[in-house]
Amino acid sequence: MEQRDRNVPQLSCQMAETATPQSERLAQIRAGLSGQVWRDRVDTASVAYGPLYTLGEVQQKIGDSLPTKLGYRRTAVLEPIESYRERIPDEALLKYDDARRSGLFSRFWVGTPAYRADRQTDPWILGEILDTDRYAVIAHWV
Repeated sequence: MEQRDRNVPQLSCQMAETATPQSERLAQIRAGLSGQVWRDRVDTASVAYGPLYTLGEVQQKIGDSLPTKLGYRRTAVLEPIESYRERIPDEALLKYDDARRSGLFSRFWVGTPAYRADRQTDPWILGEILDTDRYAVIAHWV
């Protein structure tokens, strides 16, 4: 009985060793196929940041954070994060930096809720996923 117990961990180690090279090989194969890289990027962003949105959907989502005002259309004004002039809170900056380092995003935007073009408060940081028309919400502050 003791003999069998000693062999079990060895079998598990052997299985783990054979799975690792295959996983690495599959990752290399996928990396050479742009469609597979695209799918991995979208799936990873979705898992890490939640639902992904088109430009129109994200503008609607940000605009919906404003109270309804009779006669005014709620939307969002987007500007590149590099040109955003208001102070971004430390926590939001750290989330932005993590997202930037992930390599999943091509550009970052600050979306500010607005009635037509009249900006309000409560900006959002959005990440545009590389090679897609999808956006992820990175941070939102009040």
